[in-house]
Amino acid sequence: MRIGIDVHAAERDGSGNCTYIRGLVEALLAQDYENDYILYIIDRNHRFYRNIRRDAKVRLRSLRVENPLIRIPLFLGRATEREALDILHVQFIAPPRHRGKLVATIHDLGFLHLPKTFSRFFVFRSRLFIRRTAQRAAKVITGSQFSKTDIATRYGLAPEKIEVIPCGVSPRFAESLDPSRIQKTLAKYKIRPPYILSVSRLNPRKNLVSLACAFSRLKSELRLPHQLVFAGRADYKTAETVALIRKAAGTDIILTGFVDDDDLPALYQGADIFVYPSLFEGAGLPVLEAMAAGVPVVASNASSLPETVGDAGLTVDPLSVDEIAHAIGQLATDRDLKENCRQKGQLRAAEFTWDKAAQKILGIYQEVCREA
Repeated sequence: MRIGIDVHAAERDGSGNCTYIRGLVEALLAQDYENDYILYIIDRNHRFYRNIRRDAKVRLRSLRVENPLIRIPLFLGRATEREALDILHVQFIAPPRHRGKLVATIHDLGFLHLPKTFSRFFVFRSRLFIRRTAQRAAKVITGSQFSKTDIATRYGLAPEKIEVIPCGVSPRFAESLDPSRIQKTLAKYKIRPPYILSVSRLNPRKNLVSLACAFSRLKSELRLPHQLVFAGRADYKTAETVALIRKAAGTDIILTGFVDDDDLPALYQGADIFVYPSLFEGAGLPVLEAMAAGVPVVASNASSLPETVGDAGLTVDPLSVDEIAHAIGQLATDRDLKENCRQKGQLRAAEFTWDKAAQKILGIYQEVCREA
């Protein structure tokens, strides 16, 4: 098979789409030496591509264009024709004309459920093109049963057209780090232990203001010695979100901004508790990363997150500051509960690997190519 994959999201550091495509492509190329791969990228000099396998079976094809309104329908579509693809795999949006059977990964439909947490242009573009991509695809891949049901219902797709393939988590999060490396990383971001960590883009959808309110309550009621660390890059309405966080939480707040991938494992492993109170997620990759790193987790009970957490952490109503505060307080004061969540989290995270995801997706490529 000649397989084309739109890999441009690998260049968008700090996003879930980036983590997904990096993990998937690395795993596919590590186990598949039979098929030909054409990886459609923008910036050939991006550091992710330095470690990509280069041989006769793997080629990088730079489209060079940043603007998706031009790159996807014109440059990507034309490139697939020239390459005579058997399969084209995209995330969310495919070109209207392309060569090869289409496989689309659609993580979630958050833009339909919480449109005010995205720009108007993003919502307009997503409404216009994602439905069309889903309907044209031979297979749609998503990471949770929640998203499968949502996509099937919203877009009128047959359930058998949608495959649930959970995301993986990099083994580097589970590797035990030297304490000196953790200390050095914390010093870099001006963090002092103990601290409560949340990793996400600074977007209203992530519900970080409710976490800040819960933290402020715990500082006053339990006199927690912790800092609250928000790690993540700027996103839609970041300035407004940050202002509300600072107003709600008062002191002992750290906003690191974007955290380099090399620093993330140490940041997780140094944390006392991880909290992810998001209102809507297709999978919740930071939850898996935290569990793999051995950090007890508090997560929202909304959308797909209960599927990700299972019984390995505490889940709460993200709209209830009381529930968020109570769960954090439980982990902060109950050593047995904390250790139980830590152990269960590590075991559960070990079930989610990119190798498993890649094997299943390779099977989908083979299946759709066999179809007439």
